[in-house]
Amino acid sequence: MEQEKVSFSTYLDTRKSQDELGFFSHPAIQKAYYIGGYAKAVIMSSYKSEVSNKNQTFKNWLSNQIINYRNLDRIFEMAFRFEQKLKLRLRNDSEVRSLAHETPITKSPGMSSSRISFSFVAGFDDYGHFVADHKTEEKAEQKEKP
Repeated sequence: MEQEKVSFSTYLDTRKSQDELGFFSHPAIQKAYYIGGYAKAVIMSSYKSEVSNKNQTFKNWLSNQIINYRNLDRIFEMAFRFEQKLKLRLRNDSEVRSLAHETPITKSPGMSSSRISFSFVAGFDDYGHFVADHKTEEKAEQKEKP
């Protein structure tokens, strides 16, 4: 039985529908959200990398970064480097990476670092929920085995 693909973008759509202030409608906020999700995907996959099992290099690097708008491109670049270097297989053919770089680039005058950081962490956390909520067939079968 083939599972239907569920898009991570539905998590941002849910946040936008519950957002009375329009916070998640701003492209800079969406970019931070998706890059946060991408960072989480790379961290989760790095730990199970066939090239370097239990790799935490990207996680350690990210923990030393300031999360602000100017740093988002650098975080994306490093996540992509690790995805390629460790030959990671992210869910849905790396959909979360595509969402991050397909979000329109805009100027963000007056966008506080705290708003960018909040959105990044929201995407980071939501991606963990996304993976837990939508287990792949392989993961579901492993859980069913005694």
